[in-house]
Amino acid sequence: MSSYQTRRRLYALSGAFLTAVAAAVAVLLGGGLLAASVLTIQVLMIGLAGICDLVAATGGLGGWAWYRWGGLGNILLGLSLPLGFVGTSWDSILLLATGLGGLSLTAMGIDLVAFHGRYTKQAPLDEQNQ
Repeated sequence: MSSYQTRRRLYALSGAFLTAVAAAVAVLLGGGLLAASVLTIQVLMIGLAGICDLVAATGGLGGWAWYRWGGLGNILLGLSLPLGFVGTSWDSILLLATGLGGLSLTAMGIDLVAFHGRYTKQAPLDEQNQ
């Protein structure tokens, strides 16, 4: 099995997990989810990140390569992470920590979407034998 097939399988696992988490939170909170707009945005972004990862696992869609869909999923997940601590009593410490973690995920995602993984992988993914 090649390296890119392994990566795509990992995207399937993360996509299924993220989509399931977003769906579970939406079901558990029900109408209360809409009462907290920041939480609503966070859950929506996590769900969209999971869907992007699932599309990446299938090989891509709409002319975009699989790794670009995975990169978009990373961007959405990275941007959603700090939203969970906005307005909490721990917001300065945890917001900073999740913001830094989210920033690294977002940067990796931007690299995959815009630069074909040139900066986070040893060679650009579009130049590898896929």
